[in-house]
Amino acid sequence: MNDLQALEQAYRNAERVIAAVTPDDYGRPTTCTEWDVRALLDHMIGAITIFPAMLRGEPPDLDRDFVGSDPASSFRAEVEPNLEAWRAPGALETTTEFLPGVRLVELNVCDSVVHTWDLATSTDQGGALPDDLAERTYSQVREWPLEISRSSGAFGPEIPLTEGASVGDRLLALLGREPRAGGRSS
Repeated sequence: MNDLQALEQAYRNAERVIAAVTPDDYGRPTTCTEWDVRALLDHMIGAITIFPAMLRGEPPDLDRDFVGSDPASSFRAEVEPNLEAWRAPGALETTTEFLPGVRLVELNVCDSVVHTWDLATSTDQGGALPDDLAERTYSQVREWPLEISRSSGAFGPEIPLTEGASVGDRLLALLGREPRAGGRSS
């Protein structure tokens, strides 16, 4: 699976989880302790718009409500422009300034994969972390300078796991999430 295929799969998975969220869920707490479900949805949809702006060298427009009245439709409306931006020559090789050496596409995939798990966990949906995406994301994220992200509060401290934990659980724990309990993250 290449980067674009991983992102497409992450978005299909996210769309399925987002489609099952109802307005009654919006006020529920999430594994991202500073956000309720609606704020997490707003972040997930808003993040999709950030990457094309960054690839164009423009500041993202984050001063709007990304959820609207139908988060699944809002999500779908942002996915195609995002994927189109990644299809441009050289886009997949673009690195970040705030995490040196991390390619933006890896960050985009990780954000979608992990926040989909956050949303699914917070709305009592299961199975939101496919093994192939978890394996791919884990192999990339463990090479990142995570202490920079931890110091900024983007990720919590790594959660210790027992031997033999699944790759999905290792990914979540690496990023400060309690895999089984849906605990602390950012």
